[in-house]
Amino acid sequence: MLRAPGIAQLEHAFKTPTLRNINQRAPYMHDGSVATLAAVIDHYDTGFVKRPSLDAEMRPLGLTPAEKTDLLAFLDTLTSVDAPAVIPVLPQ
Repeated sequence: MLRAPGIAQLEHAFKTPTLRNINQRAPYMHDGSVATLAAVIDHYDTGFVKRPSLDAEMRPLGLTPAEKTDLLAFLDTLTSVDAPAVIPVLPQ
């Protein structure tokens, strides 16, 4: 969590990680409180904790069930099957 004394908008700010391979990184949210991507979508669709630090641009999404399904399908496309990283043996 970022700390910025005196700046309400930054009191509960977090650095946002990449969406690459997002469906392999459950649980979600900064505290691991949401178990599935579908639940994350529901969280942002229906609203969230209202606090002074909440950005004025944040508001419920109001998605239809079809839009939620499409968004989840899109997030699944951001996952790839990567070859395992080979760690080289370095000379001593």
